[in-house]
Order: sequence, then C-alpha cells, then structure tokens
Amino acid sequence: MWAKHKQSGFTIVELLIVIVVIGILAAITITVYNGVQQRARDAERSSELTSLQKVLELYHADFGGYPKCGSTGPNTPPAFSASTVTACLVDELVPTYLSALPTDPINDGVNLTYRYGAGYTKTGPTTFIGTAPARDNYILGVQQETVSSPSYSGWGYSGLTLLLGSSN
Repeated sequence: MWAKHKQSGFTIVELLIVIVVIGILAAITITVYNGVQQRARDAERSSELTSLQKVLELYHADFGGYPKCGSTGPNTPPAFSASTVTACLVDELVPTYLSALPTDPINDGVNLTYRYGAGYTKTGPTTFIGTAPARDNYILGVQQETVSSPSYSGWGYSGLTLLLGSSN
C-alpha cells in the first residue's frame, strides 16, 4: 500500500570525498603551474642575455672594444636600472643595435636584475676577476629562480647563477 520512494542523490560522505579530490588536484595543478612559470622566466633570462651577448660582440666588431661605462679599469657593475650602466649601454647600443635594453621578467631591483661588468673575465666554474683595460672583456650575469648552482659571487652580489662573457 505504501509506495516506497527511492530517494536519489549524494550522501554527505560522497560529497566530502569529491571535494577532497578536487582540492588535491587543485593543489597539484597550482604547484606545477608555478614551476612552469619560473622555468619560463629563466628561459627568457637566458635568451635575453644570449641576445645581448651577440649585440655586444657586434659592437666589439664595429668599435674594437666593449662599452666600458665610464671606467678605464674593471667597474663595479650595477643593475641595468642604475643610471650609469643604463646611460652607458643605452648610449652605446640603442637604437643602433637594440630598440631597448632588456629587463628581467620580474626585475626586483636587487637580485633578479641583469648585470653588466666591463673589464671582467670568467676564470673558473664559479669565479671571475677584473682585468684591464675595461674595453677588452665583459661579463653579463643574472640570478635565476629555478637554478641554485653554480653560484657566482662578486661585485657585492651573490647568487648569480647565469654568467656569460666576452669571447676574448
């Protein structure tokens, strides 16, 4: 006489399991996505420094030396955002060789900033020294997000993980 009605729907336990699974998948996705972004920015840093290295070699072929940024010997290279290096490289490279100087994807002004030093040469896996005159050699450096070794120290900066230099 009484008709049994089967109720359809989800129990609270089933709903909680689904919510937990979605939360775990979201956490994994966010972690992987952040790693991908950091690696992409590091690839951009490497590409920009390699391009800048080619521009500096073209400059060297045209003028017989590299931009010395007001120094006759090795200079303490500030970030590109510092006025002396920016003015020097802009005056020497823009617009003939570049439309604008590259900037780090994050460019925090302290670590994640491109650095240029006239009169320096790489001497080992993690070392570089000042040489004279400044127009004969240079190095470019940046700290990457996903790379911690090798770690170059100098110029009062530590943690530079990508260091490129002149071919001389």
